[in-house]
Amino acid sequence: MSNETIDQQLPPNQKIEINSYAVKFGIIGGLISIIISLTLFFTGMELKTVLKWLPTVAMIAIIILGLKSVADENKNREITFGTLFKTGMIITTIIAIISIVYFLVYINFIDTGFIEKVLDASRVQMAEKGLGEEQIDNAIEMTKKFMSPGIMVAFSLIGNLVFGAVTSLIGAGIFKKEK
Repeated sequence: MSNETIDQQLPPNQKIEINSYAVKFGIIGGLISIIISLTLFFTGMELKTVLKWLPTVAMIAIIILGLKSVADENKNREITFGTLFKTGMIITTIIAIISIVYFLVYINFIDTGFIEKVLDASRVQMAEKGLGEEQIDNAIEMTKKFMSPGIMVAFSLIGNLVFGAVTSLIGAGIFKKEK
């Protein structure tokens, strides 16, 4: 087989295998998210405002790297926007599932007082803003309604999917190779 045959473009109707890339980068992203979370927990920094965004930043970076990997491995092929977007969303979904399972393990076995810590941190922040004790108590009671594991998982899933979709749209726009 000559290099000439290898370098020929594929017809547009041939599919590019994306599942192996998506699974690989999804698992890597999920594991990185867990490592970041555990690192923040063991250093006592899990509730720091800026640092709590590290798993999201890691997810965005992993999605972009996954899409770039698909584009790099298929240099001589047509890669549609839709194929790359789908890849990014599969990566996102895998990261989200791993993160949610980890979160449930985390709050039930690793840091069983996590929800109370979040509520205490919220109480301190409200006091620093000058809210009165009654206002703080009312706000904490309202916040407690959204702090059940089910609601937190739902918000986490929605947040991951939104960030993943936006990142996938941008990455697919950057790396697509259409005729």
